[in-house]
Amino acid sequence: MRNRTPLLLLALGAVGVAELNAQRAVPDQPTFVPGQVIVKMRTTVSLSANRLQALGLDSTFRQTGGAGEFLYQIPPALVGAMAATVARNRTLAVVDSLRADPNVEYAQPNYRLYAIGTRFATRNLVDIVPNDPRFAEQWHYHNNGTGTSESPGGINLPRAWETSTGSNSVSVSVLDTGILPNHPDILGSGNLVTGYDMISDPFVGNDGDDQDTDDRDPNPTDPGDALVAGECGGGWPPSDREDSWHGTHVSGTIGVGKTNNGVGIAGVNWSVSVQAVRVLGKCGGWTSDINDGIRWAAGLSVPGVPNNTSPARVINMSLGTPPGVPCSVSPSTQSAIDDAVAEGAVVVVAAGNDAVDASQVSPASCNNVITVAANDANGDLETEYSNFGSTVEIMAPGGDVTPNPAGGVLSMVKGGYAFYNGTSMAAPHVSGVAALWLAVDPSLTPAQLLTALRSAALPRTAAQCPQPCGAGLLNAVRTTETTVTMSLEDDDIGNNDRTTATATVTLGGSPQVGKTVIFDTGDPGVAVIHGPTSDVTDADGKATATVRGVARGRTDVTASTNGAVGSAPIKVPSLSTIAIVLLALAMCLVVSLRKHSALSRE
Repeated sequence: MRNRTPLLLLALGAVGVAELNAQRAVPDQPTFVPGQVIVKMRTTVSLSANRLQALGLDSTFRQTGGAGEFLYQIPPALVGAMAATVARNRTLAVVDSLRADPNVEYAQPNYRLYAIGTRFATRNLVDIVPNDPRFAEQWHYHNNGTGTSESPGGINLPRAWETSTGSNSVSVSVLDTGILPNHPDILGSGNLVTGYDMISDPFVGNDGDDQDTDDRDPNPTDPGDALVAGECGGGWPPSDREDSWHGTHVSGTIGVGKTNNGVGIAGVNWSVSVQAVRVLGKCGGWTSDINDGIRWAAGLSVPGVPNNTSPARVINMSLGTPPGVPCSVSPSTQSAIDDAVAEGAVVVVAAGNDAVDASQVSPASCNNVITVAANDANGDLETEYSNFGSTVEIMAPGGDVTPNPAGGVLSMVKGGYAFYNGTSMAAPHVSGVAALWLAVDPSLTPAQLLTALRSAALPRTAAQCPQPCGAGLLNAVRTTETTVTMSLEDDDIGNNDRTTATATVTLGGSPQVGKTVIFDTGDPGVAVIHGPTSDVTDADGKATATVRGVARGRTDVTASTNGAVGSAPIKVPSLSTIAIVLLALAMCLVVSLRKHSALSRE
């Protein structure tokens, strides 16, 4: 039994215990692929041959999945002959030149990203026994509390499973290191569907196809990402690193295995379609590959790759850059995320393991994503490593394997199971719960899911979250109570006067569309619903009715749907505004007539 420190984590500069810090060797500058640049043209026309020659770029290029976006490179042989500093500066000089070109919308380096947060603990090779025997060790799933079989860091899954255990109609794409399809807890589960290997570089792919110039293929099996000293260049730890099996561990949490099959562990979903999209390999992964993976997962077209036949409703990305590479410097990443969300995909990302504000890393700082921080078994923000800040939407179990390995998140790896910790482990809890809720209500949009997740979250105190951790701790039990909020355009009307009553219907904080709302008044002798007494909610969850005053008094205007009722008080004076005006005119006329009569007698 021994602790192991993965190289991918160290590349991110994750803050951990002293012995881990002693091994850190993080490059001083953001890392990117030397000689490669991502360019978005203002038209779909690529750079001219003369322009390419002037910049020293190869005439061959790859068109990415983004409209008008291309991946260019300085000839690899030329880059290979340069010193590392020269190659880096040459790449940045090309980027600067392209950014000054009025025909270029944006230009950036092809950043490297890494799996986030897998401090290894024990790898358990015990014999498999029936009935998900290790569920008891998965404290992160247990009902939240301090009683028997409860955990203060748990997300209430046993309660949530009373409503739903998931559905294979919901597809979740895991952009990671790939999958181990022959793991005994995955074989025969029916929860693993066809994915894709989006890695374009044979060295990074590490799957034996070294002779090809493009390593992409329909097999996302994880061949391992172990490294020997010096394979990834300067700035990396000198020691060897074993395979992480990171993608399988993440997928296991979502539910790629068959829960309640008498084997190993449970997943958040008992039934779900998990799709491995391999974007990380040796030395991490490239922005260009990851962006194409995002679009492909959402069902969008990527040049040279067959279309995805099972577009994802949820995309999980437990990966990120080192600090100093916010989303603002990678507009191509934001563009890919926006395209996926527009297709209806929920994009869930890890906040990062650097114990810094998540605004400093990507994709955690991108718009239109659900950024997830990590909590420990006590339900507290894991301050040793988890990023935090205003860009974090919610917190979920990431665990802590120090000093007790069982404080980590238990899931699948090659040869059995292991406790890992990190925001990599937190993100798939949120992705899994999102899929669980979509199984019940597939109409939920990405924005509605985020609202619902935040509304249901378990609030945290300042002591539990000394840094901003979003809405609180993930709660798998969706707020199922429908609420109706009533408002009146005017709550003081006269006899026969009219006003508009608006009812807003929400479920877990999300507007409910197409709900029939019945309007009524408590005392029809005071006010009544004028015309139809029901209406159907619109896209904002709103339904309206007209209220007419009848006689002096006070009553309530009510709206009801699915057993939920909302009300607002209304007052009706003895006379309407028009009647008051007419009465005043009449009184003036009477006074005038009396004066005229008096003058006539004189």
